[in-house]
Amino acid sequence: MGNEERAVIFGRDAVAYDAARPGYPIEAVRHILGRTEVRVAVEIGAGTGKATVSLAPEVGRIICVEPSAEMASVLEQRDLPGVEVVVSTLEEWEGPPGPVDLVYAAQAWHWVDHSTAYRQVKDMLRPGGLIALMWNVPQDRYEVFDEAYREHAPEILAEEDERIRRRDTDTWMGELAGAGFEEVEWFTHRWSRDLSPGELRALYSTYSDHILVPEPRRSRLLDALEEVVRGSGGRFTLGYNTNVFSGIRPRE
Repeated sequence: MGNEERAVIFGRDAVAYDAARPGYPIEAVRHILGRTEVRVAVEIGAGTGKATVSLAPEVGRIICVEPSAEMASVLEQRDLPGVEVVVSTLEEWEGPPGPVDLVYAAQAWHWVDHSTAYRQVKDMLRPGGLIALMWNVPQDRYEVFDEAYREHAPEILAEEDERIRRRDTDTWMGELAGAGFEEVEWFTHRWSRDLSPGELRALYSTYSDHILVPEPRRSRLLDALEEVVRGSGGRFTLGYNTNVFSGIRPRE
């Protein structure tokens, strides 16, 4: 599957994605908004608006760029004040009408073309404006289910997609500095979710590597994951690190 196709695969069931995926902790949002004054922002890969809903009350205008029409439709239905939705990839978008204060991406930056994306963002930002790359990174999401994956979907344990692996690392610090951003920072907030068997199934069903498992193996895998949780007391605590990598466009 190509890079662009996998990046929009979540739109196959945008409503289920929106219901199962977590939002972003207020601590991360406050960190972003505390780094520079923000009146106008651009969100790259806005999806169904999981991050948008947290920032919209604090920002006068947000232009949300989302390549999946299905995901964008869910976001539009939120009818958030000051939010404009554009169905496009970052690479194909013509950009905002003028300089903006913040460009951010939540759970999306690993899908863009980094050979051009940083330059595009710098061109959008005013001097002193901020780029912020944010991820909710689940911790140990596979280990306890190792036997189920080995039986039903061993390819998930052998994930070879470099974009996915890089999402979970701190390489963004070097990339931001190398692209000419200043005052580069890495902020982390740790938290957790307590999931029932059904909630875990719904969440894991939205992961791109799970979506790609062909039926009927996919259903058997999800059944097995649920069974592990039932056999372990009926609840599963999934820990997260919310990582925010940010940098300032030089004040010229």
